[in-house]
Amino acid sequence: MTKTTRRPSSRDKILEVATAMVAEHGVQQLTMEAAAAAAGVTKAGLIYHFKTRDDLLTAVVEGMVHEIDVHSHVVEARLDAHAKKTAGQARSKLQLLLREQVEMAFNTPPELQRLMRSLLEAHSSNPKVLPPVQALFERSYAVIGDGTDSGLALLISLALDGMQLIDLLQLHQFTPEQRKSIRTAVEELLTQIP
Repeated sequence: MTKTTRRPSSRDKILEVATAMVAEHGVQQLTMEAAAAAAGVTKAGLIYHFKTRDDLLTAVVEGMVHEIDVHSHVVEARLDAHAKKTAGQARSKLQLLLREQVEMAFNTPPELQRLMRSLLEAHSSNPKVLPPVQALFERSYAVIGDGTDSGLALLISLALDGMQLIDLLQLHQFTPEQRKSIRTAVEELLTQIP
């Protein structure tokens, strides 16, 4: 039995192109005409799938959130496998999850950084796209805040999210020494999590 590869639909192609446009040039450059031309469809073909620019932008944001979710599930599966392999050792799954967040905060891949910056820009230009992003954060903090001693874990996560936000908004450029100092302090705090 041969495996066939599914040809992307027009809708998928439009979303792929629109997402690339937003990541590369920002939300302001996303127009119905530009998306249709880049996807190789007519404007009527685009409108068949997305009635308005807001509909298209919302679908792009939902796709971005899905991509971040997929990354989170991969991380969680890796942590589960690690926890099974190292059962009885000192680090809890929560510690491992936060260590993964530390890695992400200090070494965010450029493509994920562009994606996150685009989410911020999309929200600022269209607050209607906020619910999928809110749901993403809700899921993230629910995982961290499930334990009885979750205050320190939540504080660490919040600090890392804050640092990433400062980086994404380019509000401040931490020096390498500051980043090293912050990371050392966070890693020391992680040892206090049961």
